[in-house]
Amino acid sequence: MKRRAGILAAWALCLAVAAPTGALASGKPEVVAFYQAYLGMVSASDYVTLSRDQPKTWDAKFDAAAQNAGFEDAAAALATGDAYAADSDVAALRKAVEDKILEQYKPYQE
Repeated sequence: MKRRAGILAAWALCLAVAAPTGALASGKPEVVAFYQAYLGMVSASDYVTLSRDQPKTWDAKFDAAAQNAGFEDAAAALATGDAYAADSDVAALRKAVEDKILEQYKPYQE
């Protein structure tokens, strides 16, 4: 009996350590916070030059925005955002981000 309890406890610990906490602990409020921060970043006047000419700096800011919203990194935030894509609030923010990126890059199109 003690052995079985010990095995179950070890198994639970392994599962807790192996779980990707960034995506599992996040819900709609965190997704909305991330996309609001993302919209603010792509609305900045230096968005194009920063994302194009300094990709490492952009990636660090992008990850920081995701971490501030409660995610491990931007990839986790975007993946969780996909799960909420059908939600009207999240869909509207995602569309706003997409539109702002296209607007910001428009002067650079050939």
